[in-house]
Amino acid sequence: MSKVKIKELREQNNLTQTQVAQNIGIAKNTYIKYEKGEQSPQLVTIEKLALFYKVPLYELIENQELKIDDKLKSKMALIEQLEDEEKAALIMLIEGLLLRHQNKAIIN
Repeated sequence: MSKVKIKELREQNNLTQTQVAQNIGIAKNTYIKYEKGEQSPQLVTIEKLALFYKVPLYELIENQELKIDDKLKSKMALIEQLEDEEKAALIMLIEGLLLRHQNKAIIN
């Protein structure tokens, strides 16, 4: 996640780190680590930030280190149109696939 982007959004909205953390349901110290780039949030937290700031999800995860191809970007834009329950189900599916991938890497 782009630490610069979430800090910019927070400052543009004249919010404190405490206010953002409270609104998305995380500890202030955790949020500060996200802004500093010391810790990466889970996808569900990134989604909460996107909903909070009313920006597309891909705007928060797009950065120089993470290259997202155009096909994936277009799908992410469509995901923004899903109902919250559908988004939550999709996030669980993605996190499950990522966990599976990580476990395969550990075993091999």
